Amino acid sequence: MTAVTSRLEDYLEALFHLETTGCKQTVTALAENLKLTKGTIATVIKKMAEQELVWHESYGSIRLTPKGRRIGWQVYMKHERLTSFFHDFLGQDAARSEEIACLIEHHLDGAAANRFFNLIDFLQEAQAEKKEWTRELFLSLNHSGRLPAPLTLETATQGRICRLSGSDEINQKLAEKGIVSNGCPEHIAFNKQDGKYYVKINGRTIALDPVEAATVWIV
Repeated sequence: MTAVTSRLEDYLEALFHLETTGCKQTVTALAENLKLTKGTIATVIKKMAEQELVWHESYGSIRLTPKGRRIGWQVYMKHERLTSFFHDFLGQDAARSEEIACLIEHHLDGAAANRFFNLIDFLQEAQAEKKEWTRELFLSLNHSGRLPAPLTLETATQGRICRLSGSDEINQKLAEKGIVSNGCPEHIAFNKQDGKYYVKINGRTIALDPVEAATVWIV
């Protein structure tokens, strides 16, 4: 069985949209919808007919087969939910949300897609029911989060050590200096003169060379 490519999925989604909005499914209508030439559309429609995704009358209307309709519906629903997620939950504008949905919809499938869309449904229902925790969720989404970063990025002067990414040997040296996971440096500074990073932790100031500092991540 020939695989349905992402390009064909776009055609099936567009045909499904035309069908469910009561519009004629023709080469011309599809060309306008996808912003492509009628020649390009006609070539692809011929391939789709060979794969039994559509029925096409010569110089006439195009109709989705049950197989083509199901695929078109699946892609359409993925697009709709992804657009909603990026617009309603992540605050992207409508045009950008549509653009992102088009990029992702062909790569999200199977169990991962089901779980993702179940999550969206759950959040939308909770929001509609005005669940108290949804207010806290949306407030937290508007806060700027901090990503883990190595000391060498100098993104903060203090934080919590969340990751040690060096070898066992480097980690052992750091442990001997008092640098361990979940430690909380109170002051981090780079000294340009000697090229070392200085970390104050548990009341002690510790010098780290760049190789060591690059393996210590804080958040």
